[in-house]
Amino acid sequence: MIALIVFLLATEFPSNSKTSWMRPESFHLAAGMSRSETLQKLDENGWQTRKGDKADQLVIDYGDDKEVTLQFHRNRLRSIRFELFVFLPDARTAFAEERDFLRETLGAPKKLKSKSVVLYDGVLPNVMVVLSADPKSANGSKGLGILVVRYYDPLPPR
Repeated sequence: MIALIVFLLATEFPSNSKTSWMRPESFHLAAGMSRSETLQKLDENGWQTRKGDKADQLVIDYGDDKEVTLQFHRNRLRSIRFELFVFLPDARTAFAEERDFLRETLGAPKKLKSKSVVLYDGVLPNVMVVLSADPKSANGSKGLGILVVRYYDPLPPR
């Protein structure tokens, strides 16, 4: 009986959260890490990467509907971009979940006119959350929404 209780307490249960994976800590990454340290952390944790659209990018295919894009500048990790591709209602729910998480963690975001963008530019790294869930857009007309969460170094490349 005790062994069963210990087993249940030690077992990881799937999360109901759609966005808990969209955090640098989930991949043991941080903006500013060297490229070699980034690759080492990913390799240690079993993540495979492929080349991105640009020479300074690597992509982690997290799942059929999830992707992580890493952008480097001068061999330093400058940006970590998490992308979630889901049906429109799920995209809105995920946006609200991430917005609430960041508000709880970082406080109030910068005031913006847009209701589909959340920006934290008073912290390092900066954090931007963007929801693309317009039913009139190319993806939206197919019923798909996209949630992007980007952690990035705000300093312009030199």
